Amino acid sequence: MAEVRRPGRTRSTIVDVANAARVHPSTVSRALSAQPGHILRPETRARVVAAADRLGYHPSALARSLRLRRTLTLGMLVPDIANTFLAGIIKGAEEAAHESGYALVLCNTGDLPEREATYVRVLRERQVDGILVASTRLADATVDELRAERFPFVLVNRCAGGIDDLAVTVDNVGLAAAVIDHLASLGHRSVAHVAGPRTTTTGAERAEGALAAGRRHGLRIAIVDAEAWSELAGHRAARQLLRDGAPTAVFGANDLIALGVLRAAREAGLRVPDDLALVGFNDIAEASLLDLTTVRVPHEAMGARAARLLIARLEGEAIAEPRIVLEAELVIRGSSGTADARRIA
Repeated sequence: MAEVRRPGRTRSTIVDVANAARVHPSTVSRALSAQPGHILRPETRARVVAAADRLGYHPSALARSLRLRRTLTLGMLVPDIANTFLAGIIKGAEEAAHESGYALVLCNTGDLPEREATYVRVLRERQVDGILVASTRLADATVDELRAERFPFVLVNRCAGGIDDLAVTVDNVGLAAAVIDHLASLGHRSVAHVAGPRTTTTGAERAEGALAAGRRHGLRIAIVDAEAWSELAGHRAARQLLRDGAPTAVFGANDLIALGVLRAAREAGLRVPDDLALVGFNDIAEASLLDLTTVRVPHEAMGARAARLLIARLEGEAIAEPRIVLEAELVIRGSSGTADARRIA
């Protein structure tokens, strides 16, 4: 018995939409394009969009990419996908890319140069249009290579030496100084900074800000370096610090490091903030749960601004501000305590 074939629903075309909206097919293309500069009357655009929705028509991404000579894809390099601060940056970047018709390909490098180089090669082979770079190292061969080849990229939560580099960051030096100012205002004279790796831009800048503010206040700032931006590394560094004689306050270079300090303090029988004031940096979700004083960085806005900056470069738009420094603020919670002369004398 012969198989009976039932006619299936055919896919709607741009001509179908044009006929339904009573416009030329080129008008449909302009109305549904994310490209800037396509000026149509609002009622015409609305009529086209309604017809496309009714017919289930979706523009061909392949056709658009061939027309624009781009893949409409961005790559993103992050050092640790499990870091909740970076997760916020990723979310902001993905949403901003999606709004502009771009897809985001995420690569978790572990902050290892060889893995990063591999991912860059893969992204270039897949013909991404540009790359968001959230790696942290001061000496970065990846950035050097992208810069030399004039391949579009934006640095996220960091800067590098190139004067023409596009970057979105915060004032790490000034914000770290604000943390020390806060601790000094509470009367602390013995303050320690558990620094992030100072081979990274954020680690070096935050240590610089802490030391500069310490000199200004005449404080004794002890610095212990954490080997990574993690709770485990913060715990290891703090155990060393507390063995050498506990300060009255500790500033962790990020919240994860600060959480490691908190664990080490509890193991040493110290109470926060009664015996030890504690401050972090970034304001991850866990910070508010633990009543941690910290610097609030707008992580989702950082990712979104970086993606939009990269897309502006790809679209040929004029860029008035190549380096964007976002506003951040010190959020004072219970972990830094209050002024208490008996405790900090």
